[in-house]
Amino acid sequence: MAKTVEQISSALNLSITTVRLVLNGQAERYRISQKTQKKIQDYVNKYGYTINHIARSLKLNKTETLGLIVPNLSNPFFSSLAESMELSCRSKGYRLMICCTHNDPEHEKKLLASLEERNVDGIFVVPVTEETQMYHIKTSNKPIVFLDRDFAQNDSSWVVSDNFESGYALTSSMFKLIQKPIVFFAGAPILPPVKERIAGFISAMVENGIDKKDCEVFYSQTDLVNDGELLMKEYIETHNDIPQNFIASSLPILEGIISFLRQHLGYIPDNLNIGAFDEHIMLNFLANNIWSMKQNDKDIAENAIAIMNNKISGEKSSDQIKIKTEIISRLKKK
Repeated sequence: MAKTVEQISSALNLSITTVRLVLNGQAERYRISQKTQKKIQDYVNKYGYTINHIARSLKLNKTETLGLIVPNLSNPFFSSLAESMELSCRSKGYRLMICCTHNDPEHEKKLLASLEERNVDGIFVVPVTEETQMYHIKTSNKPIVFLDRDFAQNDSSWVVSDNFESGYALTSSMFKLIQKPIVFFAGAPILPPVKERIAGFISAMVENGIDKKDCEVFYSQTDLVNDGELLMKEYIETHNDIPQNFIASSLPILEGIISFLRQHLGYIPDNLNIGAFDEHIMLNFLANNIWSMKQNDKDIAENAIAIMNNKISGEKSSDQIKIKTEIISRLKKK
């Protein structure tokens, strides 16, 4: 079993400082004899060497560990974000602990408290509600950076996508080709990203000559696959038809819509024009015109870890960053 500095020191009857200097490559600088260096190296070659992270964290008051709290990992965006966050943290010398709230505000509070008890150096949070974001700001004794969602808390640090611009750009791009009204299916419209995407959608529709009162938006309370199914069911019951042109506020909502159409019709009509937020390779397998807005999870992660490093270093600023998205068009060949 690999030995810690303390164990090596005790076994060789040397000071901890001497062992640490040799292992850190500073023996020559501090004039430690070749004999002592060899003694330590021979012991390490035989037994191995490991860092005592508990002792080190107590001494430095740092664990080099960060926490990430997301709603779930079944949503492709959050799984991509978690992976980018892990890679970004690793490149900066941190380990990342990932937790899921499953959209439960009370569980979110418990998770954050649990991470604090484990003495992580900082915590990234995708908040479930405005109330939990405010709660964390007031009660947490660790640096916090919020991701994906900002509930307009001016004294918080966050990194989010530019969702208004995403909604505007997606709608404008679709309308340019189809020149017809578009239906918006919105899951969990209380959430800032969805609210801003809807605002961007309406802005683009009005700019293209559609009266605001004629902009159709169908709402569900949550953002699950089942909600997408219910939204499409509601539309068909209201119009006795299926929408030819529509936007889904997230991939789970789109998955539910496609699933319901498949069950209802037995197939997916290839004349539908579909807009989606977030990106997934499975969109390639739909025989429709598809526009999707890809969030830049890598840029979100890089900016978030930079803000976190500043906070850990003692800076008091509340950095707030919006990241541009990218539109990806999959159009059928004429």
